[in-house]
Amino acid sequence: MPIPTHEIDAAVTACIYDRDERKAPDEHRRGKFLNGWEDATRRDKVYAADALERLTWKNLGYRLGQRFGALEAARIDSVFAYLAEAWQEPKVVE
Repeated sequence: MPIPTHEIDAAVTACIYDRDERKAPDEHRRGKFLNGWEDATRRDKVYAADALERLTWKNLGYRLGQRFGALEAARIDSVFAYLAEAWQEPKVVE
């Protein structure tokens, strides 16, 4: 069963960071997202606070992995696909 989109939205909204450094989603970034998710759920890595000051596809995967737990790759891919569809270039504030 897929994660409901409103739960994904709530999890992303709850992320605390200083700047969004995500680039346009592509296959490479999908792999980073999956890698980050598995860092949280399968490899039990702990990301340093300074790494979480910026939002990247990898640490977004990590954060969502912490929130939703271990899932099969197809379900993680569906989360990435949803986020990729909604992605917009971050606005730079000067």
